[in-house]
Amino acid sequence: MLSLLWHITHYPTFGVVGLRKVEPYPFVYETFVKGRWQKRPLIETFAIEFQDKPREYYAEAIKRGDILINNQPVTTDYIPRNNDILTHAIHRHEPPVTAQKVELLRVDEDLLVVNKPSSLPIHPTGRYHHNTVLHILRSPEFGLEELYPVNRLDRLTSGLCLIARTKTAAQNLMAVFQDRTVEKTYLCRVRGVFPEEEITCSEPILTISPKLGINAVSPDGKECTTVFKRLSTNGLTSVVECKPLTGRTHQIRVHLQFLGHPIANDPLYCCDVWGKEMGKGGVAAGDIDSIVRQLGPHAFPDLAPVSASEPEDTAPQPQPPQQQEQQVTRTFPPAPGCTECLLTRRDPTPEQLSIWLHSWRYEWDGNMYETPIPEWAQEGFSGDKVLEVRFWKWGGKWDGRAAGAVEEGEG
Repeated sequence: MLSLLWHITHYPTFGVVGLRKVEPYPFVYETFVKGRWQKRPLIETFAIEFQDKPREYYAEAIKRGDILINNQPVTTDYIPRNNDILTHAIHRHEPPVTAQKVELLRVDEDLLVVNKPSSLPIHPTGRYHHNTVLHILRSPEFGLEELYPVNRLDRLTSGLCLIARTKTAAQNLMAVFQDRTVEKTYLCRVRGVFPEEEITCSEPILTISPKLGINAVSPDGKECTTVFKRLSTNGLTSVVECKPLTGRTHQIRVHLQFLGHPIANDPLYCCDVWGKEMGKGGVAAGDIDSIVRQLGPHAFPDLAPVSASEPEDTAPQPQPPQQQEQQVTRTFPPAPGCTECLLTRRDPTPEQLSIWLHSWRYEWDGNMYETPIPEWAQEGFSGDKVLEVRFWKWGGKWDGRAAGAVEEGEG
């Protein structure tokens, strides 16, 4: 039986609660071949669709037999067919997530109302399995068994999650959500001074990168509507109330970007990859491919290694002080054939684990559930002052080298 070691790393600086980690473990992905995978060689599918590992890794994995079709070895130029079953055996390294507790706001026989921390996916997806809300609720920490998530939040978004405890309750709640009778209210902190008047944005949204989960306003997209109302501003950023009337992926984030006020610390939509105005008013169709190519490091900031296996005479490059303090220390033996085990990666900084978007309140048919207001949305919050020198200056990436200047009063 697979034995998993959970541990929490605490950092004393920057108000960090800590990190929840799990030791790497063997895992086999299994899926039917998707339609868009059936027109190109297998190696091309992996290189294009699964960009968290280099092409060379996938080529070797196919040759080793770690990647199979219908449980049979194939060559890198194999063209997948309809009904093929693809399996990929890996030594899975889950990214660290915040150790901030999953808060239960209500527990009864039919429903859990959960306040989800940023950085945690709700259910297993991609590189995450144990570091998910559902797995944590099912772990000895909570001991809850039958769970059916009703609403979905992005990994970096915090806030209200409804999780049914029976199939009947899940079906009833899903029907309410599908009828669009639930009024959802989110809070966010955006870049700049948001207009004082209420704004309704009804721009259609299109997925421009299924792999990275990137969306953009496009006339070819799906209809969606969000209503925005400014609650406060300090001249640098603004707290905005958001009411999505539809439920498209990244809807609030994309509409705010289109309006010229992206979420102030959003690495995907508040970065200069989108152009000088960061996507305000939309981007030209001809620029989409270039934007998607450049957004990879923003979508996977934790995949940049500190070092790999280097020749002994290679002098190590100095790291910024903050990043040195948070460098990963490997405590597990490397697995045969696992290139990930040969890398040393930095732990994510607190800033990389969240964006200032929070699911705050849900209301329908006399029911109302609400979380506490996050610190960054409260009056007197001044944590946005670091954005100019540590995030915006670097095009939408957190830069540790500027941290010392801010702390010493030079910023």
